Amino acid sequence: MSPKPPTKPPRSLASLLGGGELGALAAEARRRRDLTSEIRALLPAEMAPHLVSAGTTPTGELVLTMDASVWAARMRYHAEQFGGQRVKVKVQPQG
Repeated sequence: MSPKPPTKPPRSLASLLGGGELGALAAEARRRRDLTSEIRALLPAEMAPHLVSAGTTPTGELVLTMDASVWAARMRYHAEQFGGQRVKVKVQPQG
């Protein structure tokens, strides 16, 4: 029987999320969550719950994702307050 290769000691989830690729992914998720909250606070009360997420592209374009096409259309009318031409509105149905 051959000897078992040495195993690394287990690491906590917090240490995995604190650095490397997983850390970068966790930081991006926090950034998007915070940006979504900030944008949601600027929206009319009836529109805010329909914002699924907000993010930015590497070129600085704001990308807003709504839960239905009707809310995406309404969001396009409000796009001026978020930078006008540099806003992209997408639809991601929930459920």
